Amino acid sequence: MQQNSHAASPPGSAPDFLEAFQRGQLGQAERMARERLAGQGGDATAANVLGLSLLHQNRPGEAVAIFEELVRRNPAEASFWSNLGTVLRADGRLADAERAYERALQLQPHEPQALANLGFLLVDLKRVVRARDLLLAALRLQPGDAEVRIYAAQMCLECGDEAQAKDLLRDWRHWQARLDGVLRVEVAALLLRLGDDADGEALLRDQLDDPRIADVARTRLILVLERFNRIDEARALLAQLPDPDRVGDPALREEIMEASAMIASRTGDMPKARALLEALVGGIPPGNRKEVDRWFLLAKWCDQVGDYRAAMDYLRRAHDGQMKVAVQLVPDLAEPGTNPLNIIDYSVTAEQRRGWAQVAAPSMQDSPIFVLGFPRSGTTMLEQMLDAHPGLVSMDERPFVQHVIERMQAMGLQYPEQLGALDAAQCADLRDHYWRSVREVAKPAPGQRLVDKNPLTMLRLPLLARLFPRSKIVFVTRHPCDVVLSNYMQHFNAPAYVALCSSLPRLAAGYAAAMKFWREHVALLQPDVFEWRYETAIADFDGIVSRLGGFLELEDVGPLRDFSEHARRKGYIGTPSYAQVVQPVYSSSIGRWRHYREAFDPVIPLLKPAIEELGYEV
Repeated sequence: MQQNSHAASPPGSAPDFLEAFQRGQLGQAERMARERLAGQGGDATAANVLGLSLLHQNRPGEAVAIFEELVRRNPAEASFWSNLGTVLRADGRLADAERAYERALQLQPHEPQALANLGFLLVDLKRVVRARDLLLAALRLQPGDAEVRIYAAQMCLECGDEAQAKDLLRDWRHWQARLDGVLRVEVAALLLRLGDDADGEALLRDQLDDPRIADVARTRLILVLERFNRIDEARALLAQLPDPDRVGDPALREEIMEASAMIASRTGDMPKARALLEALVGGIPPGNRKEVDRWFLLAKWCDQVGDYRAAMDYLRRAHDGQMKVAVQLVPDLAEPGTNPLNIIDYSVTAEQRRGWAQVAAPSMQDSPIFVLGFPRSGTTMLEQMLDAHPGLVSMDERPFVQHVIERMQAMGLQYPEQLGALDAAQCADLRDHYWRSVREVAKPAPGQRLVDKNPLTMLRLPLLARLFPRSKIVFVTRHPCDVVLSNYMQHFNAPAYVALCSSLPRLAAGYAAAMKFWREHVALLQPDVFEWRYETAIADFDGIVSRLGGFLELEDVGPLRDFSEHARRKGYIGTPSYAQVVQPVYSSSIGRWRHYREAFDPVIPLLKPAIEELGYEV
């Protein structure tokens, strides 16, 4: 569903053809405008109405010449330039449309319509940063424009600004009733991305009775249910959709094919899933989020059927597309020497550690359980296991520990050099800040302990050791080559992590540096750590679960063993492992990197220290 550009209303007044246009009598408006132009060839209002009538009759190619002549005759009229941009956009000539919209904005830099039109176009072009800025500027001038608000929120999410997106949608219930079905579907998608699962699903279901949008809503709902691991419901809805070959709308046809592919993949028909998705790739401009999603999916599916060469080819395309968006947000990421994991530079020396003043600290029972480890090591499976225990409650990955660091810096203290300077009151303030953030997303009942799973909090171990020195830390390990491959095969959103994963050498170097940081700080800070080894969990699940229960001082570890059922009941799981953690433990991911040995040979020297330290073999 493409965003609408706002066509400028015709200036002046010409009751006959203008009133016909405003009543929606497009054919009559076209005929009357042509008659007026036949008698008065220079009538700009008639030409404008004629061009807009053609546009609304889905004949943008015919309208282009009319508006090109209008701007030639009236180069200072911003509305004509804006309408030229709109018909060019509708005709698929996006570069020409951008030039026309830019000219309209130069003539009227504070016109909300001109700002919005260029913003909508840049959404199409995936220039997300400027699209966001233009749409927010338009919204400040015209805060009641719900369409602009929706796509501004969408661009905020693309830029990683979840807080701004939430703020834009805060009052969505008050204005969504005025929207058409297309925009309601977009609001539902935003709510789901922001974690408002119940409202997002309900809003999609509300559109199923609207014949104009029902199939689109049903298709989107299928993808939501797949994401929630409710496959039987998704299959039932898929059976209600028309065959894509009989669908005239190209966008809807693509979405039905994608939904069919996703359900085929979840029901084991990988050849069908791959064929459907391969029929879709290639026709979308480079850097389009959907195209990147599809390339990553195809890589995974090719891996599953043993076509490893095709998998690596799709991965290269996916990472190239991702980086085109990431460098818009953080241009420095394009530089080869940039360190995306710059938190590694924030280390504590032995001398600094000796200077830490003694302060009161919460007990083990009043401290979080931190689940750490390099991403894709198996932390999500472990989190779901712990969340299944009635004495524990987990939350999806949140940057709350990083926010505490930022609060410390706002106090005028440098992190981590001045951790030792924190007095008891400041430590208490920082802990309170952490718990206030936690309570917004997870509400531990009396007696329940929080499980905070965020893998790369491993690189913020100095803060954990200062504020929660009695916390239990479970560190998840897995063969470094399997970890690197699994990260390379995932579609992440954070620009820095996108850059880190953009190539195997860069990813391997980042992994090696992170593990070195962890080893050195564990030796220095001596936290209470249990190593959960992924391969051991597969080979001796009951044994390692019993040892983990002892470490965490849990009386009954039975609920941990039934984690897959718990995860299935839980619904949304906000990590790429959502489909895996609803299954019992399985061994198919162990040693997967060996299928890509040729690609890994150049990076194994980077990984060798971690491989040897963890006791693995090449």
